Amino acid sequence: MKLVVCQWLLLVMKSVVLALVFIFSGLGVLVVFHPQTADDWQKTLQIFMTHEPFYFWGLGFVLSLLWVRLVHLLYDQMMIERLTEGVNDLVGQLKSTQSSGLAHLSQYHGKRLGSVALGINNLFMQAQVAMREERDIERSKDEMITNVSHDLRTPLTSILGYLGLIVNNKQHQQLSPNQVEHYAETAFNKTQQMKSLVEDLFDYAQVRQVDFKLRWASLDLVALLQQLVVSYELEAKQHEMLISLMTSPTMIEMKGDPDRLARVFMNLISNALKYGEGATFVRLSAKLIDDEKVVEVRVANNGAPIPKAALSRLFDRFYRVEESRNVATGGTGLGLAIVRSVVDAHGGEVEVESDSALTTFIVTLPLNL
Repeated sequence: MKLVVCQWLLLVMKSVVLALVFIFSGLGVLVVFHPQTADDWQKTLQIFMTHEPFYFWGLGFVLSLLWVRLVHLLYDQMMIERLTEGVNDLVGQLKSTQSSGLAHLSQYHGKRLGSVALGINNLFMQAQVAMREERDIERSKDEMITNVSHDLRTPLTSILGYLGLIVNNKQHQQLSPNQVEHYAETAFNKTQQMKSLVEDLFDYAQVRQVDFKLRWASLDLVALLQQLVVSYELEAKQHEMLISLMTSPTMIEMKGDPDRLARVFMNLISNALKYGEGATFVRLSAKLIDDEKVVEVRVANNGAPIPKAALSRLFDRFYRVEESRNVATGGTGLGLAIVRSVVDAHGGEVEVESDSALTTFIVTLPLNL
């Protein structure tokens, strides 16, 4: 950092004064040893240089080190004062200065101050980002606790209510066997909803852990999809839909976690069946792209389109397209969040397209062969 001329002159003057102080201090020490020669400085020096050179040069060396150290401290003090002035000026200028202005400041304050200014600005920006991320995390945690509490409390209240009626009926016998059976079945269904939520929470917590690891294995993706299609045929018929699979080629070998990938496509198929209002089919397709290094899997249905405003938030945890958090469809709002986390862990991507003709979830995965 360049100092102005007056600061350099002030530093030189202080250094000279210190040097004179140390010289006279040294002479004073010599006089203590030979007070009889106090009136003749030259004779005193000659005596010490001739008869006691060790003490003379040792004292001179120590005093020289002290002088150099003090001069260095004076220099550091001046540099700090200059830096403080520059930073104080920089605070006001950074408010109205963009990246182009930093270059001007660098030229104005010198290269070293310019780099310091840039570092301070970057540090400030990083601190702002960290604070914003911390606030987002806290808000996300609060939302998660609220949503979990709501989704657990609602079915739990129903379970306790229906089971309470059944227990009280043992004494009063006011319910018919059909009513008892209906209440027990309702309580059982509510318990299934709670079980589904707890399982989704467990899966989501697992895939979001820092030390989460996939169980890599070789697999045939086409065979995996075929098994899923067969297992969902009955549920598709109950929703008056036809589920099918088209692949090219007929065998796609890749490496991945079979259980986690199965969960991904199970969630996508379940979503298509539950939320594809008015749909007549659910169609799965798989093909190789990018010189057969990546596989693209599509899960499409021809049901009601997803509102455009909801597309960007579909993969957020606990997000539902419905305005209210009802459980009519039995969803937890975690299925698509789990899908994204698992796909990301495999190094892939997932996106959604929706219009009046089709709603399609597109999963791309590297083969990792």
